[in-house]
Amino acid sequence: KKEDMSGSVEINSKDIGTVKGFRQGFTTAILNPKTAVFFLSFLPQFIVSNQSHFFQFLLLGLTFTTLTAIWYLLYISLIRQLRTFLRKEKVNRTIEGITGTVLLVFGVRLFFQK
Repeated sequence: KKEDMSGSVEINSKDIGTVKGFRQGFTTAILNPKTAVFFLSFLPQFIVSNQSHFFQFLLLGLTFTTLTAIWYLLYISLIRQLRTFLRKEKVNRTIEGITGTVLLVFGVRLFFQK
């Protein structure tokens, strides 16, 4: 068995689970006062004055929430695919090689500066 000499460190993070993670994020977002300030300052400009304000706020809030959820689901999907790609040994070695080359170039430039 070949010993790994790359110097990389494996990080063991505790997986809290999808439902618990969603619940924790949702609670954090709901209790954040900046969320209320955003909705109370941004949404009124789109409210028609001769109709029910409550239902207009509700519709705009749900629209914003739905679009945000769709965006985050697309983002999560992309990150999962990127994670699978970046875990490949060949890709990891290529990234380390490029990074090492860039650092060497910076070091040589720094060495020859006056």
